[in-house]
Amino acid sequence: MDVPAKIKVGEFEIALLSDGLWRNDGGCMFGVAPRELWQREHPADDRNRIRLNLTCPLIMRGGAAVVVDTGIGNRLSSVERKIFDHGEGWLPDGLKALGMEPGDVTHVVLSHLHFDHCGGLVRRRPSGVLEAAFPRARVMVQRGELEIARGTRNERLRAAYRHIEECLAPLENALEPLDGDTELMSGVDIRVTGGHTHDHQIVAVRADGGGCFVHLADIVPTRSHMKGPWNQAYDLDALRTMEAKADYLGRAAAGGWWVSFAHDDRVLAAQVRNDRGRLVLDESIAMPALERGRG
Repeated sequence: MDVPAKIKVGEFEIALLSDGLWRNDGGCMFGVAPRELWQREHPADDRNRIRLNLTCPLIMRGGAAVVVDTGIGNRLSSVERKIFDHGEGWLPDGLKALGMEPGDVTHVVLSHLHFDHCGGLVRRRPSGVLEAAFPRARVMVQRGELEIARGTRNERLRAAYRHIEECLAPLENALEPLDGDTELMSGVDIRVTGGHTHDHQIVAVRADGGGCFVHLADIVPTRSHMKGPWNQAYDLDALRTMEAKADYLGRAAAGGWWVSFAHDDRVLAAQVRNDRGRLVLDESIAMPALERGRG
């Protein structure tokens, strides 16, 4: 694996790690947007699945190493691996390419607790035992997200979080529930957006002299989701997703921010600009062709 691409924001360095490529139903990813439109940029296979990425930014400064989301990991059953076309997960490879080990990660911030964002919290050993993937990291998620994931009686939500105990049990003592917006450290902010889930959160990195990087997770999962009404069928509150999207992308275009995409299989991150009222990509960092070929 090549050394992951990096973005510099003030004293911070952000490495654009990936947990690999996978496939998911295109209709679910684009909700009410017609297939005739979304398939132009995201062609579906014969099972209506589109290829997606699992971007997991690594924010570094001094001794701090913060991973934002962890992808799917290697915990899926053989049947699930065929459904989602995902294997062992690339996060350990990305860290190794940077000269790091999983034990060097100091914090993990989870945007929410769906399996494609928190599955990489654990690694399945050859014996079948699940262990914490980042043994020294503090794991941060909104308290409300945790409570819903573990205690909901809603049938739809139970299905969305059916994996949760398997992912969280090996690291119970590392969990640090958050109550609303939080400054993780000077220059790194965690902000609650809601929309995709009730307590979905994002991470923004700010430089004192200007400049910003933001990972919007499932508020803007691909470059195509920059369009206002293009949202996932998974969103619990699509209108709130649209409001958060308009807010953050508007500020990104005005301020020259970098935005990373959680699931785009071609563009890891980009600056956006307003082109006569339409948000478009400006300078961007592409998924390496070699890595796209691994999928």
